Amino acid sequence: MNSEGHFVNEAGTAMAEAVTERTGGAVTIEMFPSGQLGENSQITEQITLGGDLIGQVGPGTIANYVPDFGVMVYPFMYADYSDAERLLGSDLWAGIEAQAEEQHNIKVLCYFAFGIRDLYTRETPVAVPEDMSGLRMRVQPVTIYTEMVRQVFDAAPTPMPWPEVYSAFAQGVIAAGEAPPAAILDQRHHEHANYLIQTNHILDLSPIVMSASLYNGLSEENQMIVQEEADNACAIMTDTALSGYQAGIDELESLGMTIISDIDLSLFAARAGGMPRASRSGPTVSLMLHARLSKPSKLNYSCGAGNLPAPHVYICSL
Repeated sequence: MNSEGHFVNEAGTAMAEAVTERTGGAVTIEMFPSGQLGENSQITEQITLGGDLIGQVGPGTIANYVPDFGVMVYPFMYADYSDAERLLGSDLWAGIEAQAEEQHNIKVLCYFAFGIRDLYTRETPVAVPEDMSGLRMRVQPVTIYTEMVRQVFDAAPTPMPWPEVYSAFAQGVIAAGEAPPAAILDQRHHEHANYLIQTNHILDLSPIVMSASLYNGLSEENQMIVQEEADNACAIMTDTALSGYQAGIDELESLGMTIISDIDLSLFAARAGGMPRASRSGPTVSLMLHARLSKPSKLNYSCGAGNLPAPHVYICSL
């Protein structure tokens, strides 16, 4: 879904070149930026059906197959990236990955930080959730994001494919969206959105996945090469995304957006505490994982989140 010049495509291109070189051409990866192969949901479906694909997909999309996957992008979940690494490196998460691979052919190669997601609006300055009441807000067409818009931002969720968001802002079809600054710049949404509110509501984690059947068909040596180059790409993308956050904010401000940073994040985070399950009607977090996440056994500063409002404390129970 990212443009050719986006850092994800650039890292993917470097990975593809390295894999081709190191495998002597036995494994080749062809790049298709800007959603040429379809949206997240379409790519994920093709992988589950055995398609020979590798790429970045959203955790919320994988959650349509393995509901617990949506937890990794729960709003206000982490104090910093090290908290996320602790979750993703846990035995608990390894079991969730195994479900995706064994039951749905989705093999996770690595994770990276896609960015820090902020709220942005067409013409509405926002200080408290109630300022968003009733506004049509673009949301990824997956359950956990829909519920976040409804519960955390008090807005009207408007599911919409990413490539359609620019024109929707231009025509006034939507009044708000949420994304990392780099993604807003990449798609030029600042041309029709006047305010960016630094809610920092999600540390946006994203996996690089591939068809498990495709991976398993590679030689052990080539599996190792693909894994190593994927890990390298994820490390580069994480560094680019996190180190470039403030530069993205500064660039958006220079392009005319008004940046609102003086807000009480606890007012938004407290509302996220009402999302123990993604939806009453859609995919839900399993009882096992919900029990683990809702029983903070070590509420102290050493766990990295003891000074933050719920649900940051959930990570301490892993």
